[in-house]
Amino acid sequence: MPYLQLDTTGPLAPAIKQEIMTRLCRLYAEVMQTQTWRPNVAIRELGAGNIGRLGAGGLEPVAMVLAEIRRGRSADDRLKLARGIAEICAPLLGLPPERVLVEFTVHSGDEMYREGKWVGEWNPAEGKAA
Repeated sequence: MPYLQLDTTGPLAPAIKQEIMTRLCRLYAEVMQTQTWRPNVAIRELGAGNIGRLGAGGLEPVAMVLAEIRRGRSADDRLKLARGIAEICAPLLGLPPERVLVEFTVHSGDEMYREGKWVGEWNPAEGKAA
């Protein structure tokens, strides 16, 4: 944890995927006060016509980011992260920022396993260790 899963129509060039993943990891670490190695990012290319919403002009493509995070972050920090995700992804995916949607699922530290143990609760000291 954290885990950011980007669902998009794709396909994306490998260099674009690497840029998105790198920038999302750095953004997450900065905004959420943790180390850059903690975030895990997945990009799922669902194919044309496989993810969208009904807008005023008909069906329109969207990108969906599901953010699985540890509790302890403020609503303001989550909003800052969501806005940053949209700013990073929109131009690289060819979408307007309002079509990059972000949903958070917040977990306690004993719901995430890494390196043989529970990750534990988040605390601001993690950011200092970055």
